[in-house]
Amino acid sequence: MVRELSPRPGGHRRTAFAAAVAAGLVALVLTSGPARAQGGLVAADPPAGAALTAAPAEVALTFGAEIDEADSHVAVLDAAGARIVEEPARPSGGAGLRLPVRIGAAGDYTVAYHVTFVDGGTATGAHRFSVGTGRAPAPLDAAARQAGTDAVRTHGHTVDGFSAFLLVVDGAVLAVVLALLWLRPRNGRRPMSLRAADPGL
Repeated sequence: MVRELSPRPGGHRRTAFAAAVAAGLVALVLTSGPARAQGGLVAADPPAGAALTAAPAEVALTFGAEIDEADSHVAVLDAAGARIVEEPARPSGGAGLRLPVRIGAAGDYTVAYHVTFVDGGTATGAHRFSVGTGRAPAPLDAAARQAGTDAVRTHGHTVDGFSAFLLVVDGAVLAVVLALLWLRPRNGRRPMSLRAADPGL
């Protein structure tokens, strides 16, 4: 007769702890990407839907978090979808951008932005204002919105070295934990080599 030894005390607790660590690491990896920032657009000048009688000298946007100036872009497009100014936006107060504009004709204008925050998150959007038409701008349809966001997303973002290093470390630790969980004895049983024969036989 062969007798199985009982599982080692605390085995279930160690398994539960390892599973909790693995779940935490998975959550950490999933939240290490560029979508953590909570800062969206909080103010615009001219505001969305404004009907102006005179052309503004600039477009100003303010966000709810500090932005990375090098990876943040603003464009102002005319009714045909062409940029009215090619120069980059200027930083304003850490969480804002200002873009000088020269508007010489009445019509609807689209403001499009794509910003990266210092914590790696991003925000993209578009809105319209009108100048000299005496009416509110036409709503942004899907094509106009796409043209606006395309105008500010045709640049590449770089991944900072420290964030990339943390992602690599997180991945390596997660791989080790998962390997340990995979290699642990199944059903709490010890390997065959640790089973003993009944001394009475």
